[in-house]
Amino acid sequence: MTKQPHTLTGLLDGITEDAPEDQDSFYLGAILDSFGSRSHGPLLFFPAFLATAPTGAIPGMSIGMGVLLIILSVQMIFSPSKLWMPKRITQISIPCARLKKALDISRPAARVIDRLSMPRLTWLVETPFNYGVAVLCCGLAVTMIPLSLIPFGSTLPGLAVACFGLSLVTRDGVAILFATVLTVVAAGVGYELLVGF
Repeated sequence: MTKQPHTLTGLLDGITEDAPEDQDSFYLGAILDSFGSRSHGPLLFFPAFLATAPTGAIPGMSIGMGVLLIILSVQMIFSPSKLWMPKRITQISIPCARLKKALDISRPAARVIDRLSMPRLTWLVETPFNYGVAVLCCGLAVTMIPLSLIPFGSTLPGLAVACFGLSLVTRDGVAILFATVLTVVAAGVGYELLVGF
């Protein structure tokens, strides 16, 4: 990826560009590295996207992405200038065909979201509010781990994290407000699922 994306479509296109054409699968770390160590929005969005897209059906994917999101969000709070990712998680292999299918399915919705997204209420993506985003993402990622044992259980918290990541990419404070509401819904649904499990 040669430059940081500012739209969801650009983010998805960048992922497609970085996926190897001559291989059946690729390593998660190769894509995350292409975003840059300070690109918090894409780094939050992409693992959450993998957990909620069809790739989330890969055994262990939701748990692995939940752990990665915890690590990333904690570092966003305490060490935002340089993010580190564990080698074991960055070496997770993702089938190219499944990822590209998920990206193709997501593109029509991405174009709609891009038309609705724009820089507004940008103070919500600045310090100190971005620390609040990181705390919420960490909490959501924690819930993804037990909820991954329930079919589609981690979808809502993963979607909320993806929305937070997208809000940082597009600098859209309204998206942060929407993601916050989605967080409350995800917490309620997650509680009901875990209590009834």
